[in-house]
Amino acid sequence: MNYKHGSEVLIVYTVKDLLESSENLQIRLIGKNLGGGVDREIKGIRIIEELDIKKYMVGGELLLTSLKVFEKMSEEMFLFHLEELNKKKISGFIIKRNESIPSYLLDTLFKFCEENHIPVLEISQNQNYFRIIKYILGQIYSKEAANRLYFVSMHDIFSGILLNESNLNVAIEKVLILLNKMLDNPVAIYSSDYDCYASSEEEPVSFNIENGLKRYIPEVITKQQYFIQKREYVEYINKMQLFDGRYFYLVITEKNNQLNDIDFAGMEDAILTLQFALMRLSAEEELDKKYQKDLEYQLLAGTLSSEEEDEVANILGLNDTDDLRVITFRLLPKNKSGRFTSEQLRQTEIVEKELLRNLPKKYTTSNTNQVIYIYKKDEQISKFQFRLRIEELQKNVQNNLDKRNANAEFVVGIGKDVKGYHALKNSFSDSKIALDYIHVIQKIIGDENRFVVDCSKLGFFRVFADIKDKDKLLSYVPESLQKLYEFDKQKNGELVDTLECFLNNKQSLKQTSNKLFVHYRTVSYRLEKIKEISSMDFDNPEEILAVRNGLIIYRLIETM
Repeated sequence: MNYKHGSEVLIVYTVKDLLESSENLQIRLIGKNLGGGVDREIKGIRIIEELDIKKYMVGGELLLTSLKVFEKMSEEMFLFHLEELNKKKISGFIIKRNESIPSYLLDTLFKFCEENHIPVLEISQNQNYFRIIKYILGQIYSKEAANRLYFVSMHDIFSGILLNESNLNVAIEKVLILLNKMLDNPVAIYSSDYDCYASSEEEPVSFNIENGLKRYIPEVITKQQYFIQKREYVEYINKMQLFDGRYFYLVITEKNNQLNDIDFAGMEDAILTLQFALMRLSAEEELDKKYQKDLEYQLLAGTLSSEEEDEVANILGLNDTDDLRVITFRLLPKNKSGRFTSEQLRQTEIVEKELLRNLPKKYTTSNTNQVIYIYKKDEQISKFQFRLRIEELQKNVQNNLDKRNANAEFVVGIGKDVKGYHALKNSFSDSKIALDYIHVIQKIIGDENRFVVDCSKLGFFRVFADIKDKDKLLSYVPESLQKLYEFDKQKNGELVDTLECFLNNKQSLKQTSNKLFVHYRTVSYRLEKIKEISSMDFDNPEEILAVRNGLIIYRLIETM
């Protein structure tokens, strides 16, 4: 029999109909009065989550409960609540027994229901409330109304989690567990880098977005946007936007049961709850991260007192006996202007995320266009192996920058080894010196593809770099090179560059001509001209050492 209720068609559905259903819900009638009240009409269904549930009821509901909410209640008070619920003309109870519930509560319930001809049904401990709720709503309401009422009932539950749980990580865990029960499928949250943030499963599967990803639109009113893909199982994906372009993926894996439209209606507020909790946590994490970054940078910059350094080192887990060194990664604009566009600064954030996949987050901080890493010596890795790892990391990041057309160079400066965190400022200063002069070093060694510089390998260069007086620096340049430099300056010549390339290539005419893209006879002619002007003796090791140092000095002066 059908009848009108507002604009919706409702079907008269009784407790007896539920018991006789072919849906295999495994519900049984219990109590002394096994036949009592089974003809009561079910007009709705609710889980008893709080004592004051009657204020949410309209009447005629079937109530699901484990009696947990009543477990600390006296018999008299429990009886009072039952009488209040009976005033709402409830259609019955579905109970899930819990060993922690006092036996007198069950006895009181059975006696009260027998006297008032209220049916009491039972399901096993491992049975799912939500399957029963969805089934009953689908029996007594139109599809549209069932979806809306399921949304309303889930809204109350998910809102309650946020209101009653101050620990947001626990709130997220509770939402995922509840979603898992609702959908009877694994549910997990993944970061934008596909790292699992939280899951309903003890061993969550790895996740990534496949090429076959498609938009999925459920037949319910929703503010959420879903996508679907098939890997081992069908996966429904919701991209939860936070702030500053941050986002997480909520992934429901259709492993056990196929999702229906009513499921999407029910999880609408779950997503909003997760989104709110993640935004709050991300904001708090960002503040903590910024605070720790500031402290870490101050430790490296040497602006803290000794006592403050001890406190920061304690936070970072550093000891005064650790063998440490600082590696500074820096993005330089290829346009050599020294200034970054907002897009290039954004690239620094992307690079930091790439680096954090390979470096411990705890010892990594960033500042404008550079990322700074404190390396704790690993006895299992030699200095050479460590250097190779850093060079490989630099190549990978640079390749990714080039693929993104970022117009930036990724360079790395390695500071010297130091003992203990109090000396970190010295290693940091060294790493910055290596970067400040990286283009000079590239020119001196004749290798424009050298993007990783270890300050401890710079030798005389360090001594000259510390001298800021040009006249004093020039006093270390041999007279022969000074003559050649002045000649080139007057004639706008290329003799100094040819000399530098010749010495960098082990005085090989062939290698020098290849590097300069000129005929070897041209190189031979220029070398003869160099000898004529400067009286330089290429067979004199002492003079050539002085000339090489002089070339370093001229390159340093050019940067002043």
